[in-house]
Amino acid sequence: MALLMRLGIDFGTTRTVIAAVDQGRYPVAQFETALGYSDFVPGLAANTHGKLELGWEAAARFNQNPDGALRSIKRAVSRVSPDEVFAELGLAQTSAVELVAAYLTRIRSLLVEQSNLDISASEPLEAMVAVPANASTRQRYLTIEAFRRAGFEVLGMVNEPTAAAIEFAHRNLGTIGKRSPKRYVVVYDLGGGTFDTSAVSLEHRRFELIASEGIGELGGDDFDQIIFDFALRAAKLDAPALSYVERARLLELCREAKEGLTPSSRKMLIDLARILPGAESVTLDLNEVYEATRPLIERSLALLERVFERLEARGIDPNNARELGAVYMVGGATAFPMVGKMLRERYKRKVQLAPQPHAATAVGLAIAADPDAGVFVREAITRHFGVWREGEAGREKVFDPILDKGRVSETGDFLIERSYRPVHAVGHLRFLECSELGGDGRPEGDLTPWGDIYFPYDPRFLSDGDLKGRSAERCDGLSEQIVEQYHYGRDGTVTVTIQNQTRGYQRRFVLGASGELAPG
Repeated sequence: MALLMRLGIDFGTTRTVIAAVDQGRYPVAQFETALGYSDFVPGLAANTHGKLELGWEAAARFNQNPDGALRSIKRAVSRVSPDEVFAELGLAQTSAVELVAAYLTRIRSLLVEQSNLDISASEPLEAMVAVPANASTRQRYLTIEAFRRAGFEVLGMVNEPTAAAIEFAHRNLGTIGKRSPKRYVVVYDLGGGTFDTSAVSLEHRRFELIASEGIGELGGDDFDQIIFDFALRAAKLDAPALSYVERARLLELCREAKEGLTPSSRKMLIDLARILPGAESVTLDLNEVYEATRPLIERSLALLERVFERLEARGIDPNNARELGAVYMVGGATAFPMVGKMLRERYKRKVQLAPQPHAATAVGLAIAADPDAGVFVREAITRHFGVWREGEAGREKVFDPILDKGRVSETGDFLIERSYRPVHAVGHLRFLECSELGGDGRPEGDLTPWGDIYFPYDPRFLSDGDLKGRSAERCDGLSEQIVEQYHYGRDGTVTVTIQNQTRGYQRRFVLGASGELAPG
């Protein structure tokens, strides 16, 4: 019988980190590379004469002017539908989900061939995986689908801050026991491309998401862009004159310079000649760079404060320092000195930096994957999901929030129904996810639109091929009873079933790979 290897895999914006389950220990995988051993695989992709290169191979090509390049596979795919192709990479047939699957397939081969983990090529690999807490449904779908295509058995999906909270609790078992007053930890997770902050319960080893906020595009990549802009101004170079690949390579150079900073650093050297022959090196004043990044960090702190404010609704006093485990800093971008400085100015000794900020999520995932660890995870919905409908008399559109942000369930599954009598011959439902709802109930914040559904309320149009063209037709005499059912699965996917109960027919739709609602 084949051995079973369980892993926690943090597919990150800048790097992917893997931790293994090994008899109560959770070692981080080390990979042998041309530059020595590394505890991560870069999230890079490069096109060299039509050949897709990934991870460390892509990193090597960044210094050789590839035909196409992506600095961050994860950030790029989060912006598009799963079946969308990347023009920047120059590979016409590679969609988002195929690109991630190819990258994860490469990760699998590296685990077998170049890691310190004892894994055979035929060994089944089970993985607990993560997504940003603020990830959209299609990002969750893409992640699970890509892991499955790459040959991993997906044990489950955990929000990244929740995984970090599990790692925090495991590391602090001596101080967080049954009699400990510590009830929760607030995770500040600033990665390469996303920011999440979550309050997670620590009581009785039940890791329940209490409150969560996030920004889909805020992270180390944005600091890199600021450094990039400073460097070009100092060198008197024109950004629009650079090719896409040159910009990607220069941004990677800025990331390397950023990650070499320490709290005592005062200057930053950018050797532009490594990318642009004839260009001069520039030296940047870090005080100016830090001030330029301050507004980005302030945005993250505003959401952190919002999480603290929401604790009172759960009977937790945010001013009681004894109940707070820590404000726990994780994610590679927390190494940027200005981040820690601003957090400590506001939260003082409550702030605790993870010993391995870039690996905390992977270790937490491995612990969650270990059946002997006794971990119970209960997540909550982190985004509103709803539908635009016809309002009174069909004159005004109203937003119906089907799934409310913050809702939790012991099983992780929801089944919600809507029942009504229609006034149109054909229903036109437009689905949307959002991070916030305004005072008038309309979606705000980070919006992710999904495709439209056209459903024939009037059975005369069951075989009509152009329901869209009839969606505006009113039909006040209908006596049909329509029932909509929404199933929210543990993996964050949504299935919609619409029934005409009077006539006995229905249609089923799922949030599919195209980023649209497709027939199920």
